[in-house]
Amino acid sequence: MLNKIQRKRRIKLAKGKPNIKVGSFWIRNVFIVLLIFSFSIFFAYKVFNGDEAVNYLLKINNLRNNNSAIQDELDTVNLKYQMLEVAISKKDEELKKLKEENNELQEEVLFYEKIVGKRR
Repeated sequence: MLNKIQRKRRIKLAKGKPNIKVGSFWIRNVFIVLLIFSFSIFFAYKVFNGDEAVNYLLKINNLRNNNSAIQDELDTVNLKYQMLEVAISKKDEELKKLKEENNELQEEVLFYEKIVGKRR
């Protein structure tokens, strides 16, 4: 007999149509969640001094911008320095060649002075 009652209950439950309420209930829940979320953000901002944190982040951003500008200036100065080093090394090579030519010319002058004699 117990089996018959349980079987009838199962059949009754299986034959019954589900009752689903469709309405604006979920819209209200979403609105409440968004409202609570916004209040919690505002509360956290006030409790943890959000303005100081924002100022700190802005200061970090400004320092990064300054750092990148200074880095760009440093790169241009390094490039100019390297160009000057190349120019100076070329001038040094030219100066060495001119000194060698000068020494050769002085040797020739001394040689001819010995042969001809000094003019005064």
